[in-house]
Amino acid sequence: MKSRKFDSVKVDQEVYFEENGMIESGVVIEVYDNKFVVRALRCYDKDGVLSYYDKKFSFFKTGTKTHSHYTYGNAIQIVGTI
Repeated sequence: MKSRKFDSVKVDQEVYFEENGMIESGVVIEVYDNKFVVRALRCYDKDGVLSYYDKKFSFFKTGTKTHSHYTYGNAIQIVGTI
């Protein structure tokens, strides 16, 4: 079996990934046989009022996003454990 970059990913680890041309980070919240899910905190400004929300990003254990239509990039590396 071919070794995948994120085979050893575990829940509560921080992962870097690319979104909108920037390096972002999130925490792994779910791990499956061939993929994992990262949760990241997002913020938007509406008329000077900041609002925060959680967003989930799914990746295969190779580091690629799980669907070609998703607008975020691929996972880059595991940073550490929270």
